[in-house]
Amino acid sequence: MNNTPHELAWADVYFSPMLPAFCLALVGAWITISVLNKLRWSRYIVFPSSTFLALMATYLLLIDAMWIKI
Repeated sequence: MNNTPHELAWADVYFSPMLPAFCLALVGAWITISVLNKLRWSRYIVFPSSTFLALMATYLLLIDAMWIKI
């Protein structure tokens, strides 16, 4: 039997397992960007919005591959 979740149920509403992975990736990207801003390393980034999306996609892939395994 497959142990990976197919959907998450909360109060009779079904959510995709990608939703918590997306939320964790969003929070991880925000934390990484704020650390980069604190250390003033963000001044070397040419396109900050693209960097945020790339970090978020990277975190999403890592969360999917290592934790949720969708």
